[in-house]
Amino acid sequence: MKYPFFAIPLIISFLGCATTPIIRLNSPKRPHIEIEYTHERIKIKHPLILSYRGIYLNCYAARNVEKYIERMSDTELNCVVIDFKNDIGLVTYNTNVQFARRVGAVKNILDLEGVIKACNENGVYLIGRIVVFKDSIFSKYNGGEFGVKYIDGRMWRDRAGNLWLDQYSIQVWDYVIDIAIDLAVRGVREIQFDYVRFPSRGDMEAMWFSHKTEDIPKEDLIVEFLKRAYIALKPYGVNVAVDLYGYTMWLESMEQEGQNLSKIEKWVDVVCPMLYPSHFHDDFKKDTNPREYHIVYESLKNGYRKIGKEKFVSYIQGFNLKSPNFGPVYFENQIRAVKDARARGYIFWNARSDYSILFQLLEAEN
Repeated sequence: MKYPFFAIPLIISFLGCATTPIIRLNSPKRPHIEIEYTHERIKIKHPLILSYRGIYLNCYAARNVEKYIERMSDTELNCVVIDFKNDIGLVTYNTNVQFARRVGAVKNILDLEGVIKACNENGVYLIGRIVVFKDSIFSKYNGGEFGVKYIDGRMWRDRAGNLWLDQYSIQVWDYVIDIAIDLAVRGVREIQFDYVRFPSRGDMEAMWFSHKTEDIPKEDLIVEFLKRAYIALKPYGVNVAVDLYGYTMWLESMEQEGQNLSKIEKWVDVVCPMLYPSHFHDDFKKDTNPREYHIVYESLKNGYRKIGKEKFVSYIQGFNLKSPNFGPVYFENQIRAVKDARARGYIFWNARSDYSILFQLLEAEN
């Protein structure tokens, strides 16, 4: 099946009515899509790197990406994940998506071309992180037209005070996809979608979705968004990745959040389960030793059994939370678990982008 370029959804004007129907895209159950690459200059012949060995950089740390790359050069690290739309909704670079400017989301923190050049010149694989539905900036636009609300019209907030975009809005979907396409056109190698879910904390029964026009199960709605994004992005030669809760590797479905591994994996190239030991219940694998190894290893093996293929690049814990043995050995145990499970690789997460312990470990191995 071929999807020509002109079939990609056009940028939405956002001047239409407040409610929009869900668009279901016909597709085979397990798609095999032949993509027509209309932009040969950005086509990536071999987009998948052999093994992901990466770190996450927030947008402020990424201003010094060259310093991180220099430290990486003497280690096995070969990729970086950088925030280009973060979890408050800030678009962190000089985007060509004009609607992002209209909603007040753009702050030119990063020199996108400079970041791409630094990564390409040093053989570092660049992954662009885009937070999808958790967005306190766009949610407020035009009186909260595109945000999750209470039935009386007030903006709904989760337990931490964050605003969320209405998961049922096609305009929201296309806003996010337009940013992803802009990054792909300009040379980002992989698009990684995060917070592709419904909220999980707060007064869940009070949420009102003004764009909801039919009772579609949450997990099917999330799949529809990823399907739309995948079809739109693949002509640009990029990989499409998604971050999922670690428990998706164990549960049939996380119905409240709308995350179902078996359904989602069909519409992404890479699955990034967040396997931070701190984020599992204290009793989970509590009798295993070392616990961090077994959580990561067994989760990855369980995920493989669920979908029958290896698509996993695991997020692992680079921050000190509920980790009594935190230090180089803690890091090493997680890396070993990923390699023993024969996953595609790992990405360390530290919200402050402080990887002093990781560099200490990897430099010592060399």
